[in-house]
Amino acid sequence: MTVDPVLSLVALLLLAAIFGTAAVTKFKDPDVFAGVVEQYDLLPHGLVRPFAYALPILELAAALGLLLPATRAPAAAVLTLLLLAFAGAMAVNLARGRSDIDCGCFIGLLRQRISWALVARNLVLAGFGLALLTGDTGRSLAPLDWFTVLMGSGCLLALYGATGRLFGLAPPAAGHSG
Repeated sequence: MTVDPVLSLVALLLLAAIFGTAAVTKFKDPDVFAGVVEQYDLLPHGLVRPFAYALPILELAAALGLLLPATRAPAAAVLTLLLLAFAGAMAVNLARGRSDIDCGCFIGLLRQRISWALVARNLVLAGFGLALLTGDTGRSLAPLDWFTVLMGSGCLLALYGATGRLFGLAPPAAGHSG
């Protein structure tokens, strides 16, 4: 299966922007991010800090890898696997009744409690990663296509930011404590 190159470029820009920004925010305050990782209670205590320091490096490397055709497929595979792992980590904690954990996506920039909506968001973003793995049709882009790529990417990033703020500002569910 192949994908139209407009969709491929929109997916590429969307994922590169999200993961590049997420990595930079984690670099700025690694101790806070390590605390978030610890709250998920999925790793042995001795692995929390190494994971918290390695993840932003992996995220940034993969985000930058999307920009080069030679590394695009492996980078998309890494980001897709990360998104699925993040969705799984959130789902495990939600199933445990622990919804007041910060998702850890954008340390210091945006605080979001984990929710089933964030699990779904990560699965949708993983779909964008899969679109990059299928390859595009190879058709040439017309000037209107480039406009569509820029506007589509911009709109999706704005929607991503707006829904992130909305979920981040939502009050905790009744009966849940943090």
